[in-house]
Amino acid sequence: MIPRRTLTILVTTACVLPIAIVILLAMVRLLAAMEDTAAAGVLDRVALAVGIVWILDLVCLLVAQGINSLGPPPGSQ
Repeated sequence: MIPRRTLTILVTTACVLPIAIVILLAMVRLLAAMEDTAAAGVLDRVALAVGIVWILDLVCLLVAQGINSLGPPPGSQ
């Protein structure tokens, strides 16, 4: 069984990371409009990294839920 705290962290992260990605991409657009291409490029790479972390979090959440579904029911012990 996966602890509830771990599942809570995974679900919260899965909800927060897309918001962070949108904010980062908005900042990239703003910096690009201000012709600061260096900072826009850096934040673009950071947004890509956050997207990769988000995908990894979703995979971990899927695996954790699968492990939980294989365990005994909560009231059987």
